[in-house]
Amino acid sequence: MIKKPIKLVLFAASSIMIPTLNRLLQSQQLAGVVLTDRVDNDTLQLQQQLEQGKIPHIRYQPDKPELVVHQVESWRANTGLIFTFSHKLPVAVINAFELGLFNLHASDLPRYRGAMPLYWQIRNREQQGYISLIKVTEAFDRGDILYQQTYPLHPLDTLNSLGNKMAQHAPECVAHFLEKFENKTLEPRLQTGEASLAAMPTQQDLLINWQTMAGEEIAAMARAGNPLFNGAMLIWQQAFVGLLQASVVEHATYGVPPGTVVHIGEPEGVIVATKDGALRLDILTITEGVFTGGNFAERFGLDAGIAFDNPKVAQ
Repeated sequence: MIKKPIKLVLFAASSIMIPTLNRLLQSQQLAGVVLTDRVDNDTLQLQQQLEQGKIPHIRYQPDKPELVVHQVESWRANTGLIFTFSHKLPVAVINAFELGLFNLHASDLPRYRGAMPLYWQIRNREQQGYISLIKVTEAFDRGDILYQQTYPLHPLDTLNSLGNKMAQHAPECVAHFLEKFENKTLEPRLQTGEASLAAMPTQQDLLINWQTMAGEEIAAMARAGNPLFNGAMLIWQQAFVGLLQASVVEHATYGVPPGTVVHIGEPEGVIVATKDGALRLDILTITEGVFTGGNFAERFGLDAGIAFDNPKVAQ
């Protein structure tokens, strides 16, 4: 049995870790929080909650990792957990924890290694999500899997809804992991199988290619990018239009090329031909606002027969 009680430092960059933070507070296992150096609404909301709760925390400075090492010593922490943290930590920080540094990753590793596992799982229409707790090593996302838990993916999940679902499952997963860790009943296993990368999507990744993509692919692409990346991107009149939601429908396409609008009207809205059928554009977004397909067509003069452009292939 581990003699010392767990005093854990949580490395975080998003407010979705708050349920896990609260669980660690209740179990009196939280020593402090290290926030990413990124400053946005999400991290500011998280920082505000930490300040209100008088929870010890610091901002990570990538050029001064020794400050984290000193803070770990000051907090008398012996364990670290990375959850939504966006930095690759140096060896000095990894070795600062007597009992180890661990990472909570939202995929069945080695599949979907990288920063955006939830985005690519939605886009690839996976049916089951995973929370994997691994030992942090110098090699990114390659440590042994120590504990794993599954949860179902809904066919209508968006990036945020899936993130919230994962966040609700995480506290129990972390609690079970720490219990097994303390009792030395974990069964580490190597990551096996084919690896895949879940990198931050590029602009090219977000563009709809009507010639090559099936309707279900486009609908999943829109959900995966909703709302963080404005869904999937249409190209119309040399401008980008975000597609936040789309649905595959039964509708005649009359042999027109994929990407051509085949119907505009109520109650169906805007229907576009795809390479394998038809797709209804449910919700669109541009700088002027968020619109239903029908309202967008009426407001901006979208007519049946027009064709959305295909992206140019990056050289």
